[in-house]
Amino acid sequence: MTSEGDDARDDGSGTSPRLTADEIRRQIRANQQAEERLFVPSPIIDRLLWQVCGAWETVIEQVRFFHYVLAEDPPTDPPFVHPDGENVARDMRRIARKVNLRLPSDSEWTAECKRAKAMRDDLGHMLHFKSIDGSTPNQSVTLLRVPYREPDEMTVRDGWAWHNRRTITITERDAREVLAGLSYVNDCIFALRKFGVEFAVWPDNRSIEIVLRIMPWWLDEWGAKPGEDGWACPTMRQVRVRPKAEFDASLPPGMRPEF
Repeated sequence: MTSEGDDARDDGSGTSPRLTADEIRRQIRANQQAEERLFVPSPIIDRLLWQVCGAWETVIEQVRFFHYVLAEDPPTDPPFVHPDGENVARDMRRIARKVNLRLPSDSEWTAECKRAKAMRDDLGHMLHFKSIDGSTPNQSVTLLRVPYREPDEMTVRDGWAWHNRRTITITERDAREVLAGLSYVNDCIFALRKFGVEFAVWPDNRSIEIVLRIMPWWLDEWGAKPGEDGWACPTMRQVRVRPKAEFDASLPPGMRPEF
């Protein structure tokens, strides 16, 4: 899924000529390659922390983009739909239900998003690094941050206004785990689009074997996993909450999948 919408560039003349189709495709591919590199952890910890921030914002934007993919009446004029970092996992589960996909649990993605948001908040309210210690893979960063919107953010004592500051230490291992969790969440967003939108035209009895590699989660009732004895590939009906015909009939005519 890509949300590139810019089809113009500034050539320095004050005008913005439209790009050719080939130029647009090359730009989209360059953006996709940059995003893929984003989820490959750097051995340099300060760059790794930037990757965590970028990966979190990428996930938020991909979830927000579903407002447009699913035609959820997004505005074309301000105010636009803004990212909501507080409810990323909840919104992903809502999207799964809306596109008729089953999930392993009602808390899917919560842990990954919670860890990522906590680290992003520490970095987003950072004042400065105090130290960088160790060498990869055992580096750590100690930083000073603002206790944003916390009750003791600022106090007055003896006629003086005091800024409270919090010292945070982030290890390379923690940052790598957060980035890996966000990579999984991003893969799941891709699967939501593929199975819930692009493959929505597939009949219930169709096997998903040819696209199984892009299904990141597994339901216990599907039985043995690939590579285990007794494995059988799920069908689209096993992936869906409701049978295709029943679900399609519940949609407005303009939203029903068509071959």
